[in-house]
Amino acid sequence: MNISRNDNRAYRAITLDNGLKVLLVQDKDSTKAAASMAVNAGHFDDPLDRQGLAHFLEHMLFLGTDQYPDSGSFNNFVSQAGGNTNAWTGTEHTCYYFDINNQEIKGALAQFSRFFIAPLLNPAETEKERNAIEAEFKLKIKDDGRRIYQAHKETVNPAHPFAKFSVGNLQTLADRERCISDELRDFFNNHYQAQWMTLVICANEPLDILEKWASHYFSPIKGNKGQAKPAINEPLYRPEDIGKVLHIEPHKHMQKLIVSFAMPNIDDFYRHKTVSFIAHLLGYEGAGSLYSILKEQGWINALSAGGGINGSNFKDFNISMALTDEGIEYFEDIIEIVFEYICLINDNTDKLPRLYQDKKNLLQIAFDNQEKSRLIDWVSNLSINMQHYDEANYVQGDYLMEGFKKTTHEMAMQWLTPHNMRLVLIHPDVEPEHKTAWYNTPYKVEAISPHWLASLAHINKPLSTMLLPTANPYLTKEVVLYDVEKPQTKPQLLVKEPGFDFWFKQDNTFRVAKGHFYLAMDSHFAVKDVKHMALTRLFSDLFMDSVGEQFYPAELAGLSYHLTSHQGGLTLHTAGLSTSQLELVEQLLDALFNVDICARRFAEYKKQLVRHWRNSNQNKPVSELFSVLGAKVMPWNPQPDELATALKNTCFQQFNEFRQDFFKALHVESFLHGNWQQSDAENFHKKVSEHLKSATAIEDLTRPLHEINEVTRCELELACSDHAMVIYYQAQTSDVDEKVKLMALNHLINQDYFNELRTTQQLGYLVGTGYAPFNTRAGIAFYIQSPKFEAHALLHRHNHFINQFIANIDDLDDDSWQQHKHGLGTHIAEKDKNLRLRSQRFWLAIGNKDHEFHMQKRLLEALHALTLEQIKAYAIATFADDRPRYELLSSAKVNKSQKMPLCSQSL
Repeated sequence: MNISRNDNRAYRAITLDNGLKVLLVQDKDSTKAAASMAVNAGHFDDPLDRQGLAHFLEHMLFLGTDQYPDSGSFNNFVSQAGGNTNAWTGTEHTCYYFDINNQEIKGALAQFSRFFIAPLLNPAETEKERNAIEAEFKLKIKDDGRRIYQAHKETVNPAHPFAKFSVGNLQTLADRERCISDELRDFFNNHYQAQWMTLVICANEPLDILEKWASHYFSPIKGNKGQAKPAINEPLYRPEDIGKVLHIEPHKHMQKLIVSFAMPNIDDFYRHKTVSFIAHLLGYEGAGSLYSILKEQGWINALSAGGGINGSNFKDFNISMALTDEGIEYFEDIIEIVFEYICLINDNTDKLPRLYQDKKNLLQIAFDNQEKSRLIDWVSNLSINMQHYDEANYVQGDYLMEGFKKTTHEMAMQWLTPHNMRLVLIHPDVEPEHKTAWYNTPYKVEAISPHWLASLAHINKPLSTMLLPTANPYLTKEVVLYDVEKPQTKPQLLVKEPGFDFWFKQDNTFRVAKGHFYLAMDSHFAVKDVKHMALTRLFSDLFMDSVGEQFYPAELAGLSYHLTSHQGGLTLHTAGLSTSQLELVEQLLDALFNVDICARRFAEYKKQLVRHWRNSNQNKPVSELFSVLGAKVMPWNPQPDELATALKNTCFQQFNEFRQDFFKALHVESFLHGNWQQSDAENFHKKVSEHLKSATAIEDLTRPLHEINEVTRCELELACSDHAMVIYYQAQTSDVDEKVKLMALNHLINQDYFNELRTTQQLGYLVGTGYAPFNTRAGIAFYIQSPKFEAHALLHRHNHFINQFIANIDDLDDDSWQQHKHGLGTHIAEKDKNLRLRSQRFWLAIGNKDHEFHMQKRLLEALHALTLEQIKAYAIATFADDRPRYELLSSAKVNKSQKMPLCSQSL
């Protein structure tokens, strides 16, 4: 099996007698184990009269099996053992996955395997869970992704399974002559067969032990090695479905053009990445690129290529563009320019092998310097890879580029023609002729003029200003992994000057040729008032827009950069290959002070940002309530509508004055971490200091925190049919002991809260609790969003649950408490999986003034010392009636006027 040179895990691929393909992975370094099962069955397999059945079955498998009949048993087991579990249903695949502490993996596999052998599919549970499907459907009913997706479904070949409604609701899943549980059983028996499944198990146990467990627990899954999955024979598009313009009206303000080309299945191209390479050429953002030319015209703000739905007999190749207001008027001209750029590619086939080799080298470097990701995400992705790639390439398949094949390249380019095109235009000014089922999306379908298609087909010459990518200046240096000079456990303060701290640590753990550089700049002008907070965010967006073309080659070379606003200023973060990162940082700092930002881009981005903030009040109510909560607790984090109002009345001159003022007086904190030696760090410091020397030094800004000192209820009306509730308890101190008590309280209560209020009472789809710190102060939040129950009813149910929890607190015995402590300890003690996570943790510690970098150790010590009696007393005190807290409630607005001001009252 092809694996990265940086991968120290051991692999073994086996196939059980029932046809189940299994990949066993031993990871000796991981404190957690994980498993994932991918099933080659999804909503395409739904019966025509039972749309949403695959999704419903995915929910039901968690609600009891023959040997573990309790509906929440697996979730509870995993949660108490420091893990997480989830699942998703796609078009042709469904994926189930979990992680857990290593000691409990055998017991978890015993339970998990029964999902696929003998689920109960209890009629009483189907009745309740059907309401959860309905709540999930209603939760996304105004989601533009779902609404646009449905319009797409209604304009393809109706005989293709893509046209089916994937989510399901009370209507499609209602009981008929037979109970729905019987139909679920039929679907399970027909589609959940071992030969169509792929399983990944990763733990610190030897491979022989993992193989023994896999065989013992998963061999009983029924299967037939020789039975192939029936192929889809209907095409996604009939001839009459091509050559159409689909106009879609979004719910939130959006202006987007998608030029879509119909392709067959492209899985066989994965070894050469033929289609991905074409997407790379069309999505290039450097000088002379399609993006650069259209942006210069003032018609687009963003462009991506290669995305689009795909499946076992189809692929949409999309060129997607975020349009300006002017771009909407010129969408035909944009499409003509797209075909002129396609001409450029066709005219320069002889130059493509060199560009292909550059891309291949980059992917190989990325693969060789691959870092471990979150284990639960990694195993779920790998189980899906096993459905598409041959065994040798389970791990490397996404990175493989075996060589430029002219014949397959030319075949793929023949699909990018005007007569094989569909257009999707998403904008607010549609004159709709239809509304979709389920989501009521207004849309209109028009045939593209044959005369225009003919003229597009005659385009045979690119614009003179168009260019293919050139040799990458960030790839001129050899990638070198430096020797470790002096192993250190934590960052060192390399330089401390007035207004400037520079921290450094050479990585001696992950040993990849990568690194991270952080530069935080605090300025009084960033937080002078709401207008200045809005201008800080606008400047970060405009900067990224202004330098995108210049630094696009850096992104292609495995480097990334971001300028983001934080409470009090701006943070520059670069990451990726360490070889050329100093040059990138130096050029970015020069641009920070000198790059030209024109009035036209200011006007465009100001307009987009104001729209974005105003669109936020169309978010789901729980998100809106958390936004309100954040603004109340953190004064430098105002609500989106306040930011929008402040920015709306700002002119270009004020923006330029702000930009100059921001950099006049700064406090700078910087951190370099990765594949560098101390001399490199000193060089970084020297270059950064040179750029910042003209700024007056100031003390760093302490982020203010509003301390909650009374019970306060806030109610607001939102233009949404759902109701919501958020309850927030803030820690009364900043002590580590109280942080751990709130973490432990959340760990004790979260699974029961979900099981009772979401699964049993079916209050809504979004139900949960979470440990929620704001500006380093710990807290715990409870949230519910419901399509059926008003906010006061949700609060009543919440209070009843809390009262019952406290009334039964003495039932918590020491054995259960020790299990919970162990599970929480696993979460806290989880090792950093990669350099990125380690860098983030160190940077967070620097920002929080934890200069000993030992918060994890202090939390574990506090947890170890926390007794059962102490956590009981803390729970009782926290949930006392008079304990200070925020109670945020939202109700559905009857009319469409702007949301009402908050009504706050102390209780």
